[in-house]
Amino acid sequence: MLNAYENPSAVVDGEIMGEVADEIAKAAEEIDDSEIFEEILDVIIEVQQELEMNTNENGELVLNGTCVGGANEGSACVDDSDCTDGTDGTCGGLTLPSPNGGVQVNFICDGWDERQFDPDYEADPDPANGKIELTMTLDGGGIGRVVWGTAANCRYLVPGEGDTCEAAGCFEASYNGGVAVDLGDTVPLDEDITELLVTFVVDGVIGFDPIGVDGSPFAIDQSFRVKLADTDGLEILVDIGEQPLEETFTYFFRGTTQGLRARNGTFRCDLEDMVCSDDSGPVFSWQ
Repeated sequence: MLNAYENPSAVVDGEIMGEVADEIAKAAEEIDDSEIFEEILDVIIEVQQELEMNTNENGELVLNGTCVGGANEGSACVDDSDCTDGTDGTCGGLTLPSPNGGVQVNFICDGWDERQFDPDYEADPDPANGKIELTMTLDGGGIGRVVWGTAANCRYLVPGEGDTCEAAGCFEASYNGGVAVDLGDTVPLDEDITELLVTFVVDGVIGFDPIGVDGSPFAIDQSFRVKLADTDGLEILVDIGEQPLEETFTYFFRGTTQGLRARNGTFRCDLEDMVCSDDSGPVFSWQ
């Protein structure tokens, strides 16, 4: 699949676009509006931050670190320096130098309560909100490039504008299905994941409705790429062959620009005007 992004194999023309354009537009709308990629990446980033907080200055992961002796006895720690405070306390716990292994993540989703955006609001995780279960690997202390798992009726809010529901309200979103994430390479604990080009594969059902409005869930079996720091960037892998990944091309959205990369070239396209062009002008269109 990663090779399909780098080396598109399909020859695309107006006939092909006429068959898949509506599917591309619908998938892009649901991916962008539901922000399922952000919900999954936020969980990965939280785990990354937790691991970093529990890694000492020697690059060792300290599990259940607790001060032994000294004025800070019983306090959490990752280094002896957290326990001295002018005394002879030491940091005890399970120390893993440059750990390699697996991490199982069980995250209870935030649900549809708008109070979650209030910094003073605290609530116990509610299993009724669904969950995300991910398997991550540790590679030399960093996060392995592939993360995979499932979401079980995970409910979360997507602000219509900004970071809260106050400006333009919120939308009730949900996802139920499988997910796989490729981060491109092993990610050090101090690297900014939001700046990485991340490849997703999702196979499930997206629910996305304005609060109080009924809507239809959207079944999705799709691979796409995003960079979380670039809110206007999305690249969708389109598979048109009889066999999986036999004939593929990518359709991209970059701000106000959209287009496709295929074996026969890279074109600027407009799904509404139903035309693709190059520097010389329109190349093919569809109805």
